[in-house]
Amino acid sequence: MPVYEFECAACGGRFEVMRKFSDPVLTACRLCKSSDIRKVLSPTSFVLKGTGWYATDYPSKEQTTGAKTDKPSTETAATSGCSSGACASGKCPSKS
Repeated sequence: MPVYEFECAACGGRFEVMRKFSDPVLTACRLCKSSDIRKVLSPTSFVLKGTGWYATDYPSKEQTTGAKTDKPSTETAATSGCSSGACASGKCPSKS
């Protein structure tokens, strides 16, 4: 159910009410019981989570470059286990 914010012209107070679309019109202030109330437009507060939303499917340039640097380089993978350091130059003694 949606939550609506109302403002009272008599006391200046604001209050929220959870209401269905089919509920009768609210006619009295919950704070001072005045009948001079109006519905206020207020910003929504929701977060789009998961895949399928713009925020997660189209990352910024900083995010894409950060993801690329997290991957191990092929040079590091080729030199693992080599104590001589010659594998980086392409002359690996263990492959001869």
